[in-house]
Amino acid sequence: MATQASAPLLSVALSKDGVWSVNERGPSRVAVAYFPSKWGAMRHAVRVAKAKRRCRVAVLESDGAVRLSHDYDNADPEVETP
Repeated sequence: MATQASAPLLSVALSKDGVWSVNERGPSRVAVAYFPSKWGAMRHAVRVAKAKRRCRVAVLESDGAVRLSHDYDNADPEVETP
């Protein structure tokens, strides 16, 4: 369970002004990306998750509660992130 805590977390959320954000938090990186559509934000989050060895993607409600999450565990990541 402790190894999962150190895995990066990508959270996808809709802001109050209608912009979708992908927040990446990990042991050595913090990043935020903004998208006009949920589809673009989800596509970015999954692409980043697949490029990492281990990662969790979570879709958040407006109150911060987790609506949906998926853990990615890639032994040999093949996708490169820009």
